[in-house]
Amino acid sequence: MRRKTALMVLFTLTVMLIIGVILGFMPALMSSMMFADPKVLESPAAVTLVISVVTFPIICIVAVLLSWLVFLLPVFAHLRYRYLLACGLTTLPLINLATAAATLGWLFYFNDGLSW
Repeated sequence: MRRKTALMVLFTLTVMLIIGVILGFMPALMSSMMFADPKVLESPAAVTLVISVVTFPIICIVAVLLSWLVFLLPVFAHLRYRYLLACGLTTLPLINLATAAATLGWLFYFNDGLSW
């Protein structure tokens, strides 16, 4: 991957991740309300969902910082696939999204979406 292409991809993904931080901030703040029901702590899927939602904005910020550090720092200049690694680090929040989708699917399928 060339430097110019990687720069364009990183800039675009950085904008998308900043939007993700802004949009994920409110659900992260409101996720503590899930613990109003004492039965939630007995459900590993519900706790996993809360952890995934709460850490999403943090992971977005970490992904942006790591990707730009790998792209800009001369320490990583010897890496052959430095630009590809920098662009790949921006996909870290997909882990949170996949985990949240899987736990929501688990909750709706096995609990009929009614209770934890």
